[in-house]
Amino acid sequence: MPTIYSAQNLVEKTQIKMSLDNTNNLYSINHNFNDIKKFKSIFKSFFSFSPPNISYFEKNEKALVFWVRTYSYFVLGKIDKKIISEKFENISSITDQTGGWICFNLSGKNVKLLLEKLMTTDLFAFESNQVLRTSINKINCFVLCHKRFENYTIICPTSFMESMKTRLLNLINLVA
Repeated sequence: MPTIYSAQNLVEKTQIKMSLDNTNNLYSINHNFNDIKKFKSIFKSFFSFSPPNISYFEKNEKALVFWVRTYSYFVLGKIDKKIISEKFENISSITDQTGGWICFNLSGKNVKLLLEKLMTTDLFAFESNQVLRTSINKINCFVLCHKRFENYTIICPTSFMESMKTRLLNLINLVA
């Protein structure tokens, strides 16, 4: 039985905050390429927004959805697997990824300094509602920008959670 991590605040300093969050379900939706119009219609009726474009995410009170590759998306939210599977039945495959990924939420004035030490990305070009897939500490991750220079989420494989947490905590001590 895998360890299930919930939400916990790991650091709460004046200039930077970090929390661990695994309270949402995570699914991948992969369109089967038979009827893209039908897929987009079902997607929009279920989420109340269109599938996000390359390198972007969309969100509402139900879910956050981001583009992974052509007609493939990650869905993060409090959505029941049976409901999402029934809605996309015969048009997409749904894979429950909940135990495989973990979210680190970073916020505060020093987040930019922290990310500059972690990633080789132009943070000035990385704007709100964008997502990128990158290597952090030799770990393949997704980074979501909620508000440029102030609020980000790093989604990494659960198997690398301790390594990522240690790396982030060490860097926070340098920049905070």
